[in-house]
Amino acid sequence: MTKKLAGWPGHFLALAVGFIWAFGFAPFNIWPLTGLSLLGFFFSLQSLTRRQALWRAWWYGLGFYGVGVSWVYVSIHQYGSAPVALAGVLTGLFVIFLSFLFFAPLGWGYGWLIQRFKASSLGSRLVLFGVLWLVFEWLKTWLLTGFPWLLLGYAYIDTPLASWSPIIGSLGISALVLTSWLGLAWLVSQRKQWNSKQWQSVLACTTLLWVAGAMLTNHQWTDNAQSKPLTVSAVQANIPQQLKWNKEHVHTTLTTYRMLSKGHWESDLIIWPENAIPLVYPQQAKSFVDMFAEEANKYQNTLITGLPFMSQKVIDGQPYRTFYNGIIAAGNGNGSYYKQKLVPFGEYVPLEDLLRGLIQFFNLPMSSFSSGSNDQPHLVADKTKIAAFICYEIVYGDFVAQQAQRSNLLITISNDSWFGASIGPHQHFQMARMRALETGRYLIRATNDGISAIINDRGDVLTQLPQFQAGVLTGKVQSKQGSTPYMIWQSYPLLFIIALILSVFGWTTRQKQSIAMEQASSS
Repeated sequence: MTKKLAGWPGHFLALAVGFIWAFGFAPFNIWPLTGLSLLGFFFSLQSLTRRQALWRAWWYGLGFYGVGVSWVYVSIHQYGSAPVALAGVLTGLFVIFLSFLFFAPLGWGYGWLIQRFKASSLGSRLVLFGVLWLVFEWLKTWLLTGFPWLLLGYAYIDTPLASWSPIIGSLGISALVLTSWLGLAWLVSQRKQWNSKQWQSVLACTTLLWVAGAMLTNHQWTDNAQSKPLTVSAVQANIPQQLKWNKEHVHTTLTTYRMLSKGHWESDLIIWPENAIPLVYPQQAKSFVDMFAEEANKYQNTLITGLPFMSQKVIDGQPYRTFYNGIIAAGNGNGSYYKQKLVPFGEYVPLEDLLRGLIQFFNLPMSSFSSGSNDQPHLVADKTKIAAFICYEIVYGDFVAQQAQRSNLLITISNDSWFGASIGPHQHFQMARMRALETGRYLIRATNDGISAIINDRGDVLTQLPQFQAGVLTGKVQSKQGSTPYMIWQSYPLLFIIALILSVFGWTTRQKQSIAMEQASSS
């Protein structure tokens, strides 16, 4: 085994290799850096106690999230009106919290598993490290509502391994990537035994994953639901975030959408982004939506737009209002959808009674939304069933797979203006591409200032608009039917395999203990 890398040298190594993680993702896309980061992290954990491994992993998390979610600073400072110093402190606290939540337990758990299963060989330690990494990636998809950002598989969207995603999803791609890199580490460590069957078997299996991925590239998992493709137009209005909810600017905003849409009413679908209509009260928004629904009916097409919804109930004589971040189909279409997965602080404030009003960031416009129910019907445009997702929802793989099962097309509307010119919108866009590939569905992404795009059923970008420019993206999409294996099974098979591997380790450990006890008693 490797020597113990104790103290600050080990912490700085973990911080450094965590730092390079984000460069494997969009917009940099240097995906081999994720492998170097993984192996550096694994090396830094060796020969440590559980407590030491906990702190070592925490340092890795600081680098991992310090770069990977640096875009949070833009939201807090530029749009939350927090001074530079305060925004830096709040961003740092967020990074520290995520590191404690996801990486510190990973480090402690690795130390515990090594001790519990008496894993002395490099191969067994590599396997346990990989299994534990997958467990924590899965936890990121649901723990405390989930923060599934920078999961390993996304970095490989443009490699042969990505072709596995309609079968096993992005979490499964993470498993294949871990197998590849950790398998490579074992092969290098055992390079003097290159002619052994075990060495050759590991090399063959690792190579086969990539070769099979390349062979799956052209496989069609879904069928065309209609022979004729749909023409779609996604409007990117580039409304400044500072003005979006300004009451005095509402008329200018609506006029902008009207003028941009003017020459595109012959498209089958016209799509406006998240909260394109910044009118909170139903009676205000209804007249504007009705006006454009009439225009859409004239051309027999469908307008789909994001807007806030409000429902009002009277309880004990007092009016009770509930707000939703929603999307509606009008014209030659119907249906509405309320967002289910809300962004903390952006759309609701955790511990609201304590935090609301402390600083402007905790009082952002429209940060009091409620979540919609989980049994909402799809939007419908003529004969096409559309699974709609608002902003952050598109990063939840299993959630999208469930919603896509009875749909023909995916739409995601967003407002990434909160993150400015940071790496955040590019990371968000990369995850959206994975959803199209996993479900075998075309995906239309309409945003306020980018990245608006049309993505085909293989995750390829067919066309997109430049960021920070007003314009209309027009292209063709194909309505699809049928389910990919991942849509049916989601992440459950992978979780079963993880449980099976840990069970095998446990059984092997008990067998060794029994043999040792028998030998001790016989002697």
